[in-house]
Amino acid sequence: MTNTDNQLFSPYEALERLAQNQHQGCLLISKGADLISIYVQNGFITHASAGLKQGKEAVAHALHLTEASYVWLRGAQSSEADQQTHLNLKEFVHKKVEAEKTRIAETGKIAAAMGKKEAAPKYRYFLIPSERPTLKIYLVKTATVLGRDQSSDIFIDHKDVSRRHCLLDVQERGLFLLDLDSSNGTYVNGLLLKEGYLNPGDRLELGAYIFIVNREPAVPDGLTGAYPEPRS
Repeated sequence: MTNTDNQLFSPYEALERLAQNQHQGCLLISKGADLISIYVQNGFITHASAGLKQGKEAVAHALHLTEASYVWLRGAQSSEADQQTHLNLKEFVHKKVEAEKTRIAETGKIAAAMGKKEAAPKYRYFLIPSERPTLKIYLVKTATVLGRDQSSDIFIDHKDVSRRHCLLDVQERGLFLLDLDSSNGTYVNGLLLKEGYLNPGDRLELGAYIFIVNREPAVPDGLTGAYPEPRS
């Protein structure tokens, strides 16, 4: 997450990414007339403001927004930090994840009882190398491994990339990233990310390689992909 990131995203997903690192700054979230400031320091939300709403009420308001845009102001601090807003990001994200698992489990039980099949993906996802903006690398499998091992689905021959670096999993909700305990980590928009959902326009960084994540409506047949050429 850089000082100039500005794209559609889920406020929860941004907080999920910040929870994994000791970042300090301000997340400015905007959608229509809404403008929300969430200050983060050392894994805690120290202050939040959304018009007349303050603290946890402002954070709750932010989480109800979808397809908002943001600006991350690295290093920014609030002069209005207070103990009432001192929210542990890791605990917060953990509670949200557990609640989502429960919801998915219950939804799955209902679908199974009704004999429904899991919906097919609405999109097919692809990566665009930053140095070759005309190349589309389609994710032709549900689960795609990127790494330096030649058996990887997307082979990247670079010393800073681990043999099995990360996994991209196409799910009904979207494209999920899981870092496979890589040596140098997986970065999304400049922010170290262990796991989380990716959005169109995100910058996926593996060592010296940078890919732009994108998608297009799914089609029944004709999925083809290309792999990045090794570079020394």
